Amino acid sequence: MMNKKNKIDILFFERPLVDLKRYAFRIAKKIKEMDGSFSMASISLELPDNICNTYMDKHFLRKEIKNIDSFLKKYEVKIIIFTNPRIPDMEMILHAHKMGIKTVMIQEGVIFEGANINDVSATNMISSLKFIPKTISYFGILHRMCKYDSKSYFKLLCEIIKKKKNIVKIVAQYFCPYLIGDYVLMMGDYWKDYYINTMGYPSDRVKIMGDHDLDGFVVSQNSKERAICYIATILVEDGSRTRTEFKKFTDALNNVLDKDVKLYIKLHPRSDISLYSTFNRDNVEFIREGSLPSVTCYIGHRSTLLARALYESDNLLIWKFKGEKADFFEQFASDVVSTEQELKNAYKKMNIDTCTNKKREKISKVYWLNMDGSINTAAKMIIQYLNEGYIL
Repeated sequence: MMNKKNKIDILFFERPLVDLKRYAFRIAKKIKEMDGSFSMASISLELPDNICNTYMDKHFLRKEIKNIDSFLKKYEVKIIIFTNPRIPDMEMILHAHKMGIKTVMIQEGVIFEGANINDVSATNMISSLKFIPKTISYFGILHRMCKYDSKSYFKLLCEIIKKKKNIVKIVAQYFCPYLIGDYVLMMGDYWKDYYINTMGYPSDRVKIMGDHDLDGFVVSQNSKERAICYIATILVEDGSRTRTEFKKFTDALNNVLDKDVKLYIKLHPRSDISLYSTFNRDNVEFIREGSLPSVTCYIGHRSTLLARALYESDNLLIWKFKGEKADFFEQFASDVVSTEQELKNAYKKMNIDTCTNKKREKISKVYWLNMDGSINTAAKMIIQYLNEGYIL
């Protein structure tokens, strides 16, 4: 019998290390606090610098795992936790299903057409090849999955080309059983329809945990700081926009905003700060690790942090790049702009001296503020599924 130290009760599967930090390590910490007997491990593209702060017992590089079945069997893995279905996640889910290992999917972000390579149309996926090298490896993963499950790779590609939309759904439903988690933990009630009717989850397997970006948020009627916060995304870093395109935006933002108004730039963990060299004045503050500031006005693109911003203020401007499809958050925006002149006009109309919170109730259906904490709730649900075989 294997020594307990060599077993893995809970395995967190993630590609970028930054997402392990956002979810897995925080959930692992809560699980350790609730029950220190569980052994936990993670799989990712890179190893964390400080293993002591991860609350994991082991860390593995994905590239070092040559045989998934042998790995899962060797460590007697009991449950695997994923965040949002992507092609690499689906390969692991396929093996887990075949081996009878429990799986839980955690919603990590907004879901919309073009959100990422896994949810876009076939046409967009092919056009993304020139920007995202990892897409090439996805075709290799699909081929490997088909070979493992004795499915026709050619037929799968034909299905993708024929149906064109929602590659995740096409791939998930090509295999049997569907490549979805046993349960999915959502950010808000709004997403229930997507997971049930699009992804095929049974209604009793869809649970709400809340939005982790709202953990610790306190609803307050106190006046917000008269300032502006730009919420950065990684459009250039991920290759969906060129530096030239992005510089047109930063130049426009710098030209339009009042120089006497404080500007916060909330960076993404993987943001390239050199993209923001335009903002070299004194009253600009960059935030990488800290929380979103409470201000009267927010500006952004596609980011789940926009939901957090809407809990603070109704004043939201969205910059839409040329050729972009409609952003989910446009329905909540004060204005959607694409040129410097449009930004100037929208900024003039906005009163940054004060703000309202009329949109908070609507956004709470999409991104729920769980007063018990979303990470805390996720930990409880995972433990319950492990111990009792179900989640209430």
